[in-house]
Amino acid sequence: MSNSEGDRDQDGHLQGGQDAPRDLIDFYRRWDNFRQAAVRLADRPDLSTLERQTISWMILLVDRIGERDLP
Repeated sequence: MSNSEGDRDQDGHLQGGQDAPRDLIDFYRRWDNFRQAAVRLADRPDLSTLERQTISWMILLVDRIGERDLP
């Protein structure tokens, strides 16, 4: 999974100043920070029902992952 060039600055930071995750494990470990952005996205009025449901299901999926699931 990669971000478009427009989402990162020259130092690899995401818009908003947060460092981009290095990999899925890093994303999971920083989920508390990313979860807030995902919830805000799911609440956007310009999303279709399918888009909103997809984001909501992704949030539920990541919420179920625990340390025991990591290698």
